[in-house]
Amino acid sequence: MKNLKYFPFERNRYFYGKLLTVSDFEVEQKYVNDKRRMLNRFLYGSGVVCGLNVVRVDDATISVEMGLALDFSGREIVIDAPIIKKLSMIEGFDSELETEGDAGYLYLCLDYAEKEKETVHSITSSGARGAAEMEFNKFAETYRLYLTGSEPENEGSTTEHFYLDTKTVYWGNGLRVKQVLPKYTHSGGETELKIIVENMGQQQPFGFSYDLDLVCFESEGKNKITISFHEKDFSKARFYELVYPLRALKVRDTWGTVSVARENIKLVIGEKELSETARGTNSSAIGEQNPKRELMANYYRTAMEEIVKNTYQQSIYLAKIGIIKAGPTYVIESIENMPFRQYVFNNALASAINNIQIREIDGLQTGSGAAFREAAQPLSGGWGGRNYTLATGTVTIDLGIGGQEGQKFYSPELTHGLGLGPTFFLLGEAYSTNDDSDLLFGDAEVFEDLRAMPVAHVQLGAKVNVTKGTFIIGARVLTPTSARKLKVNWMAFRDNKENIHDLETKRIFIKPDMANVEVRETCYFEAIFANIPDKRISWKVKEAAGGTIDSNGMYTAPNMPGVYEIIVESLADPGLKATTYVVVRESKVQEN
Repeated sequence: MKNLKYFPFERNRYFYGKLLTVSDFEVEQKYVNDKRRMLNRFLYGSGVVCGLNVVRVDDATISVEMGLALDFSGREIVIDAPIIKKLSMIEGFDSELETEGDAGYLYLCLDYAEKEKETVHSITSSGARGAAEMEFNKFAETYRLYLTGSEPENEGSTTEHFYLDTKTVYWGNGLRVKQVLPKYTHSGGETELKIIVENMGQQQPFGFSYDLDLVCFESEGKNKITISFHEKDFSKARFYELVYPLRALKVRDTWGTVSVARENIKLVIGEKELSETARGTNSSAIGEQNPKRELMANYYRTAMEEIVKNTYQQSIYLAKIGIIKAGPTYVIESIENMPFRQYVFNNALASAINNIQIREIDGLQTGSGAAFREAAQPLSGGWGGRNYTLATGTVTIDLGIGGQEGQKFYSPELTHGLGLGPTFFLLGEAYSTNDDSDLLFGDAEVFEDLRAMPVAHVQLGAKVNVTKGTFIIGARVLTPTSARKLKVNWMAFRDNKENIHDLETKRIFIKPDMANVEVRETCYFEAIFANIPDKRISWKVKEAAGGTIDSNGMYTAPNMPGVYEIIVESLADPGLKATTYVVVRESKVQEN
């Protein structure tokens, strides 16, 4: 099937006396196939439905287990019996082995294929001697396995592109550095920038550092981050992950960006220092809407055009096979199945996961256990006869080079999203920073007979600011540890009856809560009061070069584009204040 544009659909209209030709039967088959493939493509996507696991048989041989997949155009690929092959016998091996490179691995890919079979005589055509010519009677739907050293060119090969913006900022000298940022962030909320470091064959210890510029994001109150990594600080591995917490400014309907500054990265490989070029910008849409809702809304807006335009060949990457090359010979070192997570999330699996979540929620509501859920919005439910609102999340606490007994470490100030007033917390320490890590609640010594223990033996606590709706998690080291990171899962819950606290609290709001202006343009900010009889206030711009604002709230933008903070403070109660941000952009009208 070369033409992947299914539309418009046309089918045969039958009537008595109609002369049926080859094209009529082809239209019949195409109509049925295209309908089914369209549903596969739009409802399920592409990837492995089940099976197709790749295992190592010996140092030179692999086995692809039986299974089912859907390709990028909705066509079904079925392997109905295990395939055992030497790696050297698979298409693409020789050309990739001869390629000079430092990757040290190959990708095993799967494509849909067809082949003609079953020759028969054609009674309407004949050869030179009048003998009937032979034609193939059937198409057999099959598959094609091949090896490549290239990664997928299209980011749509996985579902991660819907919610993560991934950029490769450096690739060379046997290593690769990627930046990963969520595509959607709540205004004023927290998110994470991940740095993925891949060792692609570099044998010497290596390290690097580079700077990032932040727009509409901040890290520890600054609009810059220095990324620093050295392999000697970690256990030897193929991949390393660094996590940097970010906070979005209180802007709305704008883009936050994380960009490599000066397009420069400083490398240290062994004893040698290098200055290399690095570039890349990650973007995230910052808005008031919940990121999950924004993702769904954007998908429904753009899915049709995104799916229809992807009409070029896109393979399913079954495995990443690490090999050790020694001249013309090779040894299979490792096999990583589905490196790009190209799975089809089918209804049976979704139903099973849903049932597990229901049981966890039931256990939580009856007090029989604690169930964490990733929820961007608080969850409401009854617990012990009372009505509570819940919120969950994770935070990674940096332990530096480790901690001594009695040493204390703290997270940055976090917002739980449940509003003001008393909020209660449940904290669990993760055994590692992986998403599938076990969690520890209570005293680790209860499980001292188990071999697997948390990365650090610590005592956890949470300090809640009831007037700001924020909290800080603290960890006190009980026994010395060399761990550098501590991941803590938290759950906050609050009695909804405490909402009356919000109504009685004195607060100031700024209207509008965010402004977009051009350089030298003016706009007006208004202070809104809650439970404050004395309405005397003062205005100011936090940044010295951020423009001016008068006593009436009239703001005048500076000549320099940027993001500037506006502050209003009560004169009667100096500790009572509110902030907002104004985004100043270049003028759209170019001066002659």
